[in-house]
Amino acid sequence: MRYSPVFLLGLFVISLAVARAEFRAAVVKVDITPTTPQWLMGYGPRQLTGVRDKIYHRISALDDGGTQTFIVASDLCLFSPTVYDDVTATLKKEIGLEPRQLWWTVTHSHSTPEVGPPGMYGVLLKGRSDHPSNRDYCEFVKTVLVAGIRDARARLAPARIAIGTGFSRANINRCARDADGKISLGLNPDGPADRQIGLLRPESPDGAPLGLIANYAMHGTVLAGSMLQVSGDGPAVVSSYVEEKIGSSMLYIN
Repeated sequence: MRYSPVFLLGLFVISLAVARAEFRAAVVKVDITPTTPQWLMGYGPRQLTGVRDKIYHRISALDDGGTQTFIVASDLCLFSPTVYDDVTATLKKEIGLEPRQLWWTVTHSHSTPEVGPPGMYGVLLKGRSDHPSNRDYCEFVKTVLVAGIRDARARLAPARIAIGTGFSRANINRCARDADGKISLGLNPDGPADRQIGLLRPESPDGAPLGLIANYAMHGTVLAGSMLQVSGDGPAVVSSYVEEKIGSSMLYIN
């Protein structure tokens, strides 16, 4: 039994020796903080005025000797599906990686730039992005991710996997029941919520952590619409705190 100050409860961690001796892993972290004016995603249309904290792609590479899988957690609100298609097409052309080998998710911070062509925003988020999309930043996000995946692949080293679960009451059901019985967006402490934390920890053969992959369901928008600075919001704070404790990168999988 090991205890984590992050999750406040004991995490039962089982170190599993992978059957294949050639199992390898690597975790890298690459900066995607914008350096030019951007429209921020989430809430109403608004432009950033500065940087509160840097944002990143965090990339885990796992190789069992037969298949390589790359798991990515980006400090972004969302991105157009075509962005994923562009990245996977580049990776297949340049290094032979199939789309199914890239699992790319976002932490869903509402204080990060828009990414991708406006088509999806115009349909799903009408009124929030009646402005031109920033093609340069979108290309930057894609280019840096491809470079990060190449780097993670180059850093693959002999490893093993530790697995575990934790528990946190940081989230809450958002379907509030009003006095008249109607459901609205709010807080429902009696409603169902998934509070389990799923954990995967790639580690070196001697047990040193190469990184951590943590899965927790939470709409982690602590910062309000008045925030005009870039920030990874709640999930990024959690990741940064854990990284200080373990000395390697943590992927927050929402």
